[in-house]
Amino acid sequence: MNATASPAQDPYITHPREPAPGRVRTVQGVITLLAWVVYAWLWLPVITVIAWMLGVRTSYVELFVRNYEFDQDTFGILFTLAVVATVVLIGWAEYNRHKFSGRDRRAPAVNVGAEDIARSLGTPAHVSQELVRAKSITLAMGDDARPTGVHRHTPMSGLL
Repeated sequence: MNATASPAQDPYITHPREPAPGRVRTVQGVITLLAWVVYAWLWLPVITVIAWMLGVRTSYVELFVRNYEFDQDTFGILFTLAVVATVVLIGWAEYNRHKFSGRDRRAPAVNVGAEDIARSLGTPAHVSQELVRAKSITLAMGDDARPTGVHRHTPMSGLL
């Protein structure tokens, strides 16, 4: 990458105007999952050596090899449960993505005036006006636990 190129000019970074269709995102998610599986598979020899050093192989020998018992039904059931849980969770996520994607169906939030804030908090009008205009604020509180003043605030940019 060129050291003087800005992120907007970088040929490797895309800034799409609208999100990709649902099917494209699903395919991209499956490809990403497969890439992570391959990545984990490449790390398995290192993980196996560390597990042997920590005694996991000894546990396997003590539990299964010494008694000559290896219950394949249990492992089959566990594998089936893992697959079913994965399918259910991915299916639920895709259902929610399909159901809740698209335009926002919520009603827009109504702005509350400074007078309403002052009345509901029982505070002076100048404090409520600071609350309306501020992005973040530190209040001075009275003995009755009501705001009485403002210590500092960060004004919102471009609003009010």
